Amino acid sequence: MINLLEKKHRFVLIASLLFLLLRLPSLFEPYWYGDEGIYLVLGQALRKGLVLYRQIHDNKPPSLYYLAAIAQTVFGFRLLLAISMAFSSVIFHKFSTKLFSAKFAKISTILFIILTSIPLIEGNIANAEIFMVLPTLAGIYYFFYSKSTLHYLVSGLLLGLAFTFKVPVAVEFALLCAWVLAFNFERSKIKLIAISWFALVVGFVLPIVLFFALSIYQRAGNEFLFSALLQNFGYLSSWSTGSHSGSATSGGLVNRAVIMSISWLIIYFLYLKKHIPKSALFVFTWFCATVFGALLSTRPYPHYLIQLAPPLVLILTLIFSTLATLKQRIISIILLAGLGFYLVSYKFYYYPVVSYYKNFYAHIFSLNSVEYRNYFGARVDDTYQIAQFLKNTTAPEEDIFIWGDEPYIYALSDRLPVGKYTVAYHVADFNQYENTYNQLIVQFPKTVIYYPQPGRPFPDLDRFIKLYYSPATAFGEATIYTRNE
Repeated sequence: MINLLEKKHRFVLIASLLFLLLRLPSLFEPYWYGDEGIYLVLGQALRKGLVLYRQIHDNKPPSLYYLAAIAQTVFGFRLLLAISMAFSSVIFHKFSTKLFSAKFAKISTILFIILTSIPLIEGNIANAEIFMVLPTLAGIYYFFYSKSTLHYLVSGLLLGLAFTFKVPVAVEFALLCAWVLAFNFERSKIKLIAISWFALVVGFVLPIVLFFALSIYQRAGNEFLFSALLQNFGYLSSWSTGSHSGSATSGGLVNRAVIMSISWLIIYFLYLKKHIPKSALFVFTWFCATVFGALLSTRPYPHYLIQLAPPLVLILTLIFSTLATLKQRIISIILLAGLGFYLVSYKFYYYPVVSYYKNFYAHIFSLNSVEYRNYFGARVDDTYQIAQFLKNTTAPEEDIFIWGDEPYIYALSDRLPVGKYTVAYHVADFNQYENTYNQLIVQFPKTVIYYPQPGRPFPDLDRFIKLYYSPATAFGEATIYTRNE
């Protein structure tokens, strides 16, 4: 009996241990990753009563900032991420068991844990893309095995929740809508299609509508629509402009949409001709949808590829599965080759893996925090020193102003920024120099932290500092100015 129990739970123990070993270093990382710093500042602002988008700004849907408000620290944020990915791994395993033998379902789950935990594509970072994995997986799993209208409603609701983390999941929602049509395309089933679509759409829009209603109550409805939703359409293909402005029809977006649609049709045709089963059809079309979603903005950020992880791992497993046919393997290889072409074309970069774990486990007992922090960047220790300086010289209710892209200083020092922008590139990209300067005049902060910004001249700020401030100290590239009394 003991041996049987040990055998039954061996995989769970191995997967759990692997998950823990790969995730553990992320819980101890310093404040270094810029986007996480922004999320934590917005979370801090929410805890202190500021209104999202109206009084403090970023250009993502709101769920991530509320999670940051709960997390409060990088450790808390990463802990929430670990919990989220633990549940994601369980759902992914359940999904895999429907597609593969028990052996290959386990292999698939191990690959998923590895890919979504290591820093290669930022699986260790608390970004919107990785937080949306759980509701997306749950929504698709629920849809794939739905038996009633209520199931479609719940599936849409989960995908709508994922949308409130990041908008590219809308492509996967579009796939589910197309799936309902593809398998009920008969005159006698028009009512069924309409009801299924209605349930999916209602579920999908409900979380968005609730957040919108909250923003209206907070008198920030217009700001919510612009910042959380509309601004993202311009952001989609604005990489080439060097700003957040651009056209959703530029950057090859339409061409990629056509390629995805044609790919869906070809794969569906192969299914109709009985070359591939229904399960493979779903995995292949899901993969195409996530490739399109990951390439929406054409930005080469590794965390965009997190969206690809579930169907990518399923395809990799399918290639080696004993149940897969030669045709399925060939299609899988063609799809992977297409992904490889895009990764090279858009010059996606990646983070080192071996040195990351070596750095953590080499110093876990040495307690040399400075040396450990330096692995993540030359400015990291300066950030901690500046934050401590601010804690010693300013009151908790005092706002400060940082001209630079160092938002984690706000989070570490528990101070809020002057104005609604947390980083210099937002001021520059949204051309908010005048509004920011006017806010500086009104709030007249005691402390200004100034980083040189080549290519982002702010002459009004320079004059303002020269007239009313004196340099107090410097940390690395940052000069700290205090107001003349």
